[in-house]
Order: sequence, then C-alpha cells, then structure tokens
Amino acid sequence: MGRVRAPIFPLGGCTRLHYTLHRKLYYVDVKRSPPQRGCIAWVAGLVLCFAGLSGLARDGSLPELHTAQEVRRLSPAEAERFYPVRLRGVVTFFDQRIPTAAFRFVQDETAGIYFYPGATVSTTNIQTGQLVEVVGVTEQGQFAPVVAAREVRVLGEGRFPAARPVSFEEATSGREDSQFVEIQGVVRSARFDPRSKYFSLDIATGGGRVTAYAAELPPGADARLVDSTIKVRGVCYTQYNQRRQLFGIRLLVPRREDLEVEVPAPVDPFAGPARPINELLQFAPEGAYGHRVKVAGTVTCRQSDTVLYIEDGSEGLYVETQQPGALSPGDRVEVVGFPAQGEYTPVMRDAIFRKIGSGPAPVPDEVTPDEALRGTHDCRLVRIKAMLVERARKSRDEFLVLNAGGFLFQAHLEGHTRGAVFAPLQNGSEVAVTGVCLVETGGDWFAGEAWRAKSFRVLMCSPADVAVLRRPPWWTLARLSAALGGLGAVVLAAFAWVAVLRRRVARQTRIIAQKLQAEAALKERYVELFENANDMVFTHDLSGRITSINQAGERLLQRPRGEIVGRKLVELVVEEQRAQAEEWVDEAVKGTEVAAADWDFLTGAGQRVKLEISVRMVEQGGKQVEVEGVARDITERKRLEKEILEASNREQRRIGHDLHDGVCQQLAGIAYRMDVLADRLQEKGDGAAGEAENIGQLVNETISQTRGVARGLFPVRLEENGLASALEEMAGNAGSLYGIHCEFKCDAALPAFENGTALHLYYIAQEAVLNAAKHGNAATVRVSLGRVNDRFTLTVQDDGAGFDVRGTGGSGMGIRIMRYRARVIGATLDLKSKPGQGTQVTCLFYPASREAE
Repeated sequence: MGRVRAPIFPLGGCTRLHYTLHRKLYYVDVKRSPPQRGCIAWVAGLVLCFAGLSGLARDGSLPELHTAQEVRRLSPAEAERFYPVRLRGVVTFFDQRIPTAAFRFVQDETAGIYFYPGATVSTTNIQTGQLVEVVGVTEQGQFAPVVAAREVRVLGEGRFPAARPVSFEEATSGREDSQFVEIQGVVRSARFDPRSKYFSLDIATGGGRVTAYAAELPPGADARLVDSTIKVRGVCYTQYNQRRQLFGIRLLVPRREDLEVEVPAPVDPFAGPARPINELLQFAPEGAYGHRVKVAGTVTCRQSDTVLYIEDGSEGLYVETQQPGALSPGDRVEVVGFPAQGEYTPVMRDAIFRKIGSGPAPVPDEVTPDEALRGTHDCRLVRIKAMLVERARKSRDEFLVLNAGGFLFQAHLEGHTRGAVFAPLQNGSEVAVTGVCLVETGGDWFAGEAWRAKSFRVLMCSPADVAVLRRPPWWTLARLSAALGGLGAVVLAAFAWVAVLRRRVARQTRIIAQKLQAEAALKERYVELFENANDMVFTHDLSGRITSINQAGERLLQRPRGEIVGRKLVELVVEEQRAQAEEWVDEAVKGTEVAAADWDFLTGAGQRVKLEISVRMVEQGGKQVEVEGVARDITERKRLEKEILEASNREQRRIGHDLHDGVCQQLAGIAYRMDVLADRLQEKGDGAAGEAENIGQLVNETISQTRGVARGLFPVRLEENGLASALEEMAGNAGSLYGIHCEFKCDAALPAFENGTALHLYYIAQEAVLNAAKHGNAATVRVSLGRVNDRFTLTVQDDGAGFDVRGTGGSGMGIRIMRYRARVIGATLDLKSKPGQGTQVTCLFYPASREAE
C-alpha cells in the first residue's frame, strides 16, 4: 500500500513530493512558480500525490512471495501487479561495470532469478557468492519475471547451489533463464574481449554452440583450451528480441573452479600427422569426432583474413579462420580445424594455420562445364574457357556472366576497391577464367556417375584471373565476302551476317527480356502506387513548374491534369501566402532539407484547401533533376485544431471572469473585515491589532496577484477598450511581474479588430514578452502596433541573449504556438534573432481573420 514518506520539502528551485507505491519510490516535482500561480502548483502536486494513494488500495491485499520459483511462475500481467517479494539466496553472478549490460542474479533453494536495485540501493558491497536478502516487488521483465529491489542486505558468505546438467536443447528452450546450470562440450574458440573484460569461449555441445563468459581461466589455460573437452558451470543468460522471444543464450561463469577441463587439447595442435583432405567426413566405424583435424596443402586463394582455400593434389578445401596473416598462392600450409558439412564437400571451421614453405603458384585444372558440374573439382583451382555475356558490379564485388557450351555460369571477384576493373572487357569476348570452383548442388541429388550439380560458380582471387583469348568478331563475314569478290559473295556474306546477328540477338534478347520484364513490373507497380495513392503526389522541375501529378491531386485541387501540369506550384497557392511559399520552394530547389509546410491552395471552384507538403530532391547520375513531393489534405485537422483552440480560449475567459468577479470580490470582503477588526482591536489596545493589519495587507496583495492571473487568462480590457489598450496594460504588468522595462507604442489610430483576431494577437504578444523575460534575460522589451498598406503589424523587440533560429531554438513549443495562432487568423509570423543581438517577433495580419475565407 502506498504511503507518503515525508512532508513536502523544497529541493533546488522546486517542490518535491515523494511517496511509496507498491513498495516503489515515486517522486512528484512541482516547479516553483510566480506568486500568482503558486496556489495552482501546490494544488496540482497534492492532486497527483493523492491520486496515486487512491490507486493503491485496490492491490493492497497481494500476498508476499518468498521464493524465486513463485516469482517465475507469474504471468507477465500478474508480475506487473508488483507483488511484494522477500527472498534469501546466493548471488550467483554480479557485475554491473557496464550499465547497459549489468548482470545481477540470485538463486535460492527453488530457482534463480534476475534482480535490479533501485537508485537508492547501495550495491558497492555486493559480491558473487554472498548470501543476501532481497526485498522488493515483481515486474514482468523483458523476457521472464524479475525482482525490482528496494533493499538488498548482505547476510554473509553463501554456498553456491548445485549446478544442474542441461543439454543444448534444454538451455535454448528458455526455461533455464537465470538458472545455475552445467554444460559439457568441446571448446571451438577462446579469446579475450577487451570491452567486457571477459574471456569468451565458444563451446560446441549437443546440437549447437554456446558462448561462455569467464573473468578468469583455470591456471595455465589460455588459447590451448581450444579443442579441449570441458565442463562449465554458470548462470544461463538469455538474449531476446522486442517481442520477448529468445534468440540466443550465454553462460556467465562466476568462478575459476566452475570451468573444468576434462580432456585437455594437445599441447601442440600441429604435432600429429596430417590427414588427406579426401578422408575428411568419410565413413569410419571407430575414432574420435568433434575434435580438430590436421591437414596440409597448397594455398590456392586467400580471401581477406577469414577465408582460405587449399588443395593437396587430389581434393580442395574451404577453410574458415580468424587468424590474420598474408599468404600467397603456392605457399605450403598446415591447417588445424574442425571439419564440418559443406555445400558438397567438407569445410574446415574455427581453423588455425602455419606456413611451412613456399612454391610456385598452383596450376589450375582445365575443365568444361560438365566436368565442373560433376563435383569432383569443388573447392579446387580450375581454368575454364567461356564467352563473356555481361558484366556487373554490386557494392565492392565484380561479377561476370559467362557462357560455355550453352551453359550460363557466374564468376565473381570479392572485395575489390579499385573501381570497375572489368569495364574494358567487351561482351562477346572469348575469355579464360581462373579461380576456385564452387558447386551448388540443388535439391535433386542421387548416387551415381550420372548425377550433376544444379550450377557452379568461379571465385576469382585477383583481376589477373581473367585472360582475353579473342575479342568479339568485327565484320568477319564481310571480309570473307570481299575476298571471294563479286555480287554473289556480297549476297552470301549478307545472309551469313544476318544469321549471325539473329543468333546474337536471340542470345541477347533472352538476357535483356528478363531485365525488361523486371523493369516493366517495377514501373507498372510504381504507376499503380502513384495513381492510387490517397495523398497528392507530384513532381516539379528546378524552376518550380509541375511536371506530373496523380489522380488524388486532381481530386483535391478540383482541376484536370492538363490545367495543373506546366504551372508553377506557387501559382496555385493563395495570394497572401505566395511570397513565403516561393521562398520555401527556392530552398527546396537548392537541395536544402526543408521541413514540411502547410499552405492554402485555391481549387478550381475558388475554394481554399489546406495541404501539408513535404518534398525531397531527386538526383540522377549525381545531378539534381527534379523535386518530388507529397501533399496531404489537412483542412479537417486544422478545423478541429481551431475549434480546440477556441474552446481553450473560452475556458480561459471563463476562469478569468470567475477569478475576477468571484474570488477577488470575496477576498476584497475579507480585506475589509480585517481592516474593521484591526480598528476594533486598536481601540481596545489589543497587541494583536498589528498582526490583523499585516493579515489585511497580505489579503490585498493576494487580491492584486489574483487579478494579475485573471488578466493573464483573459484580458478584460481587450473586450472593453480594444487590442491597443490591452497590449498597453500587458506592457505595464510585465514590468512589475518580470522586473523588466516593457513599453508599448501605437504608431497611428487603428480600426477595431475582430475579437477572435485581437485575442490571438494578444496571446502572441504575451508569449513573446514571456520568452524575452524568461529565456532571453532581456532588460528592455518594446511592443508596437502599426499599419503597412492594407495590413497591420504587431512587433515585439527585445535586447536579450538571442539564439540561432536555424537550430533547435527556433522550434520550441512557445514559438510553434505563436506560429499556429498566426496561421489561424491568416497572418504570417517572422522570427529574427542572433546570439547576443536580441530577438524580434513580427506578425503581419489583416483586421479580420482570413482563415475561413
């Protein structure tokens, strides 16, 4: 049940209320406000406090939970009810050096669970292995229920629970989250992570791999842990996504003795004899499995620091390694790693290698597509002759599409950074490509010599692996016909050339048709999305003329497409907004990222429709070609916003009248009665007469402050004497309220403004003066009202600190409200300011609102 823990007390410029809700500490900060708003701030704080207290009674009967298993059995909804918890257990792992990856686990005789201490809980003396008492409440957590601790008491040294042996499948089920478990497996890799300051062990166990993190390793154990059979105990830590679903597990090893080496790895992994590559993963009724194997061979290709291809004369092998080091084709190496199933032939994972010699570059096998599809050359260095069909580049990789004997295959060069190295090659050239053959088996494998793979590709190691054997023919038949001479030879050559062209066209047509079909489908989908979009989608050139528009645009503007296309966008905007719209379009055409803007457009029927427009620059070939925009009809939204604002203004007016005519009158009566009481006490010679006079003075000051609040909520003089009189009164009040010099100036006699327009202008001026006093620290503020042709200007100029309007300072809540009030009455608001040079707010408006026109 919630309770107020202390009386209200001041704290650094604000008033703080704090209370406990479901054993959680909550704070309510109420900023100090000027005297006229002090009572409102106090009341708001008290309302928040007692509202929280009233909600506590509903869950006051929740039972206290005393075991981790009781907490784990709660559903997320039940856990979020904040059940009180008091449990004792051993800290199985505790490390919060990294705030974003803090580990805090405790386990009692029933189960383990994660806890996190509140901000007021000291954790400096908490260590792994201690017996602690955790007092707090339940929460649903991001994967499993957790304990939010408000108190953690250290009771002494504890005894670690017995680790429960689990399989990989049990660990990855999620049920072992936060539990102290034991896993057995073979270490595949071991390295020190400098960021987390932990040793990371990758362990193969059962049907998968688990990563264990240990702060310390057993004495003498280092990289030689790789290939060791170990037994590791630790806290099962779950990795989960935003949907509370498990996608990985980790094991947190708390102590050095929790990592036991059962079968150590060989001291020298290269000491044993090398096995032939073709014996990997062959049938063997006996022998060890799951451990490293040593092979030897000649390097055929080295890809970055992660991939290595070798062959030993009969077979090729793909090797995955994290060991850096430069190797060249022809180097002799010994490789030790874990054999695993590959696409067609075995692969070697988590491998290390050492160079044992150098030699000439290996000679590739000359193969045909049919020989490559048999699979006997998988991962071997081959050379194949083919005709170049097409070239392509994706990111840093180069691709060649080749045709050999009617079979299309691909050759690619990975990670090349020196531009398009194959650009000089011409389609139709006969080339010889050297590289590692990689077989793609497909899904129709069967035993026997007749089986062929679905496809294959060639991995090139350098640009020099492509040799041009013959460039495409250039008018060969014509030269032959010229040698034969005569008209007959010319005719025969022409027919022959046509036949060649037909074959080439047919071949190219098949390739191009596939591309055209894909492009046509994309274009059709784009046109469909463009035309059927609910919002107006359009483009205009760099001069601002509309070049295209969809059906929604025709419907919103009530104009046919032929009437819209070719016209400038700003020509469709109402006249009083065109100047600002032209500036906005100019910025967009320059490539500047502009914010979305809303403008009033004239429809074909002469009606106004308010559209919110956002644009982006379209570039082709590195050049700016046009601007693409989306416009959304926000007329209804603006109407609703206006109604909400008007309702707010009416409510402010009502509260202002109630304060002025009700509260102030009652306070005046109290002041009068206090004066009478003071006179009577003075006649009797009572010493309390002076105290009564002081109370009367305080009541009079309260009356003045309350009237100031009433005038701020709704200026009474605005209705009685007009805008100029209300602004003059506001300038006078600002001096006493904010301690600044505020003056008002009216250049000429002004007509009576519409009440709605005058009210919005008053609030704009009030907000500008408030910003100048509070944020600009201005000493002088000048408010002026004048005429410019058929329109009028309201200007507020201060000598304050100023700010950069291009940064975040020009997008505050107060400035956005001023801009919105200006748009409501059809006015424009201009803000000019520079750091150290003050701020000027200018509102250009008509006597009557044009929003509804």
